[in-house]
Amino acid sequence: MSGCYQLPGLFLTALCHAIVIYYVAEHRYSKKNFVLYSCIYILSFVSMGSYGYAAGGKTGFFLYLGIVASLFLYSCIASKDGFPKKCFLFITYFCLFTILDNVLKLMVKLFLQQISEVAGYYVAIVLRSMVLLPISAMYRKYAAEILRSLTVSGKRWWNLALIALLFYLSQAAVTVLNARDFMSNVYLLLTFAAISFLMCAVYGVVFSNISYMKKEAEAAFVRQNAEYLSNRLSVLQYAEEANRRLRHDMRHHMAAIAEYAKTGDTSAILSYIEEYGTEISEAAVKRYAENQTVNSILSAYAGKAEGSGAFFSVRCRVPKELNIREIDLIALLGNLLENALHGCQESGKEKQCIEIHIRLKNNRLVIVCNNTCSDKLKLSGSLPAGKSIGISSILSVCQKHDGNLDYRIENNLCSARAVLNLSACQ
Repeated sequence: MSGCYQLPGLFLTALCHAIVIYYVAEHRYSKKNFVLYSCIYILSFVSMGSYGYAAGGKTGFFLYLGIVASLFLYSCIASKDGFPKKCFLFITYFCLFTILDNVLKLMVKLFLQQISEVAGYYVAIVLRSMVLLPISAMYRKYAAEILRSLTVSGKRWWNLALIALLFYLSQAAVTVLNARDFMSNVYLLLTFAAISFLMCAVYGVVFSNISYMKKEAEAAFVRQNAEYLSNRLSVLQYAEEANRRLRHDMRHHMAAIAEYAKTGDTSAILSYIEEYGTEISEAAVKRYAENQTVNSILSAYAGKAEGSGAFFSVRCRVPKELNIREIDLIALLGNLLENALHGCQESGKEKQCIEIHIRLKNNRLVIVCNNTCSDKLKLSGSLPAGKSIGISSILSVCQKHDGNLDYRIENNLCSARAVLNLSACQ
């Protein structure tokens, strides 16, 4: 088959890859930039593929490896997911691609023997694309949110990626047997069916594991919720106890003021009233926000910051009601403040501060948290290097609400900016 016949097929295959990556990946760039990178990828795919078909032999094999590498690089560039998760999704997709490729080529050989080689080549490509694209759309609609909400370590993603790689190698072996005609079509189909069945069984376990990890992440959020609400209760109980003590002692204070008044000691009366006013102010519960959940978290961490010797500053402009689940708000704001507090403590600096700015504008919740940080803190992209589970939780909430998270380090301050699109929840 001449190389010119294969060019449209290579273009359709590369275009299918680009569309699948668009559905599967968490977009790092705008649509305009994504289209630009896709065009570059498609051009490189068609060029290497056509030359590989023409050259054949070892050259064609190495060009095939180059095509796989370019697709992997393209998927990494297009997606903002963590690298282990990118590997898992890429290998899983390529494994699915190989399955369909094997099945359709075998079906063409067995059931469409009367058509030409060129026609069989395009029938397999068109049918493969017709199956892959709906599967990708279904993943985007039903499964992407589950994977996005997971706050798991990279090690678990690597374990999942290794499972996907083992099955891809098995499928690749079937592809080689199919290309070299080492087995009859019937035995090849039976071998492929056995591998596919085993893969489906193992992937059932894999996705059960993913479902378990999601429940584990939700349980972590619930534990955080309980901890912050417990802190809130402690703060409120302390304030209530202090206020009750002041009310109980009121008659004693009045008696003391009356004695000063009898002796005409005006300065003593003023001094006593000033001291009493200070005590009342310290016992009062400070209100940072109209929203009860936000106020509770800020109150709890204001107490923690005061206890650790860090200056705590708040500017908050949010309404009483926010269109976000309380568990997500607690996970986001609580982890931001917890990380800020740890950053201050690890900095070892004499002057420590935490500044939190919260505002709602055009249905977008913007939270900026600045804190004193260690000189050793480094960023990897827009996130701290070796990000913790807490940062993963924050990132998960931001992605869930069609938002973003980025960190900056400047003048010994670490600044975290989280943006959530609350209209996406409506």
